[in-house]
Amino acid sequence: MDTFFAPAARTERRLFRNQIKDISQSHVMNALLEAAAGILVVLNQDRQIVALNHNFLEELGIPDIQEVLGMRLGESLSCIHALDTPSGCGTTEHCETCGAAIAMMSAINENVEKEQICALVSDRKGIVSDICLQVRAKPIMVDGNRWVLFYAQDITKQQFWLNMDRVFFHDVNNTLTALYGNAQLLKISSPDNKEVSAICKTIERLVGEIAIQKDFSHHRDATYKPVKSEVALSQVKKELDAMIIGHQASFGKEIIASWPDKDLILKTDCLLLSRILGNMVINALEATPEKGMIRITVAGGDDEQVSWQVWNQAPIPPPIQKRVFQRYFSSKTGKGRGLGTYSMKLFGESYLKGKVSLTSSETYGTTFTFTLPPGCYE
Repeated sequence: MDTFFAPAARTERRLFRNQIKDISQSHVMNALLEAAAGILVVLNQDRQIVALNHNFLEELGIPDIQEVLGMRLGESLSCIHALDTPSGCGTTEHCETCGAAIAMMSAINENVEKEQICALVSDRKGIVSDICLQVRAKPIMVDGNRWVLFYAQDITKQQFWLNMDRVFFHDVNNTLTALYGNAQLLKISSPDNKEVSAICKTIERLVGEIAIQKDFSHHRDATYKPVKSEVALSQVKKELDAMIIGHQASFGKEIIASWPDKDLILKTDCLLLSRILGNMVINALEATPEKGMIRITVAGGDDEQVSWQVWNQAPIPPPIQKRVFQRYFSSKTGKGRGLGTYSMKLFGESYLKGKVSLTSSETYGTTFTFTLPPGCYE
């Protein structure tokens, strides 16, 4: 058998030289190669490289284009399977599941554009690397000649972190399951122990938080659907208290809270609501010096909207106020900042259909407000 997947034949040498000449004289192809921001390779009908842009040469670390002309893609990338058969890249047992080979053959045989993920192991001068490429093969006719434009983007790092993300959630879920099981056994043996009950409640909350975060992480198109249920306003207060008590930002600071006498029954996603309120309070505590004070004011009822206001004395400069809710922006230093206030806005408005706002001045300090619309409670 000459091949396990794509045709083995290569273009006759003299014809191949003419193809290179045709490409070099084509203003259209030269413009495409110069304009392409990523890696761009031009292939003939036998999947051989007849032209490529400088980005590809830089990626390979090859100073002379002549070294790769006539090769197939896997051979130029030093794929460890490219030479498993005498006919080379595209013809081995591994090639029928190769995203690059599948995309190329779709463009050649079906005349359709195809996008795939190509995972390969490269052995370049003894250095073995796992590489992940997002590739797209597009058939094109130029000056009566048929070519395949092959685009590639190196997404190795993105895929690595995505996989690590999934491994993290898997392992954390296993640990939480074991922890929750042991906590439940402890609760059964000590049903009247308040500390044990608090630990169980915190673990339950953490399980829910991890589930929400997993959904957001794995569905970057933001398809999360809030899980709305009836929850008493007093229960929201307990959830918020549980988040604040013991938090480092609360040490040595006073929290004055005012909640309605009437215990409203809200219809909302309690976990998302508590995350919003928790971020509001913790942000205020972090902005407050030791022996300082923050205020939490809750208002609502009688067919009115329900709102939470969290105040602290520290003002936010006007230029920063304009960007407080912008993703990744933060007035604090360090990586991974700029998500607390952004998440307030995202969860509060996009998912709970409420309103998150800010007022701040030298005279009156800073107040973050979250308002749920009328009809959110019964």
